[in-house]
Amino acid sequence: MLDSAFISYVTVMSITPGPNNLLLAASGVNFGLRRTLPMMLGITFGCALQCALMTTLLALILNWVGVIRLPLVTLGCAYLLWLSWKIFNSGSPNARDGQQPMGFIQGALFQAINPKAWLMAMNVAILFTPRDGATLSHTLLLVSGFALLNLPCVAVWAVMGDQLHHALRVNWKLQLFNGVMGGLMAITALWLLVGEWLSALQ
Repeated sequence: MLDSAFISYVTVMSITPGPNNLLLAASGVNFGLRRTLPMMLGITFGCALQCALMTTLLALILNWVGVIRLPLVTLGCAYLLWLSWKIFNSGSPNARDGQQPMGFIQGALFQAINPKAWLMAMNVAILFTPRDGATLSHTLLLVSGFALLNLPCVAVWAVMGDQLHHALRVNWKLQLFNGVMGGLMAITALWLLVGEWLSALQ
């Protein structure tokens, strides 16, 4: 059975603001819930896959992540800044006619450069793997529990964006929303990047 600490940790990390949830809210506003569902499912799949990898190969991956952590975070934050610029410039309702939201595969692959997703998966593996190592049944329990907790949490952001979809049909309101979301994404990326570089310099 999964303990309350696991449930609490995964729920809090999944539902609090971060790159995934900001993207889901922005996609919900710009494309609606139905077209955002593949990305939402891909995000949960990608996060669960990370959890499986981290739990199964904990010692090996921790050594590997230590070597590439700074380049990975730098690359991920650069991509987040690019995404924030795209969101910021999304423009009016008519301007998004030729645009497409992220799909399932893109949502899953995005986790490879999402610093918050790696942190969450790493902490789950460290905190909730038995001292004598993870068995297959334990890994499957963690991963399925992770996915079941993560999906409704990220869905909150997609639904919230979808609910705002109709309220933001006016050009200036949509532009303001996209500007705020793009700004929050940029702040998130810069905060993660600066924190990582400061840690590396210590």
